[in-house]
Amino acid sequence: MTVSQKDVKKSKDLVEKLLKVNDQKYNDWLHQQHQQFIEENQDLILQALSAFTGQGEEEEKNEPKVNEQVSVKPTSIPVMRN
Repeated sequence: MTVSQKDVKKSKDLVEKLLKVNDQKYNDWLHQQHQQFIEENQDLILQALSAFTGQGEEEEKNEPKVNEQVSVKPTSIPVMRN
């Protein structure tokens, strides 16, 4: 469901007025909502970070170390003559 800009503005205006009656600022309330959402989804965030860092560890295992020698086969480059 897509919410129109008009509906968003109506909701925001109403919330701002209600918050003002309660002596709260909209931005403070919105920040609190964001923090609450993050806390409620903390498990998902940690799972995503674990997957990301786990993937990074696998990549590090496959990369050669700084002092580790890597064998490289020489290749010949064909010469084109006119």
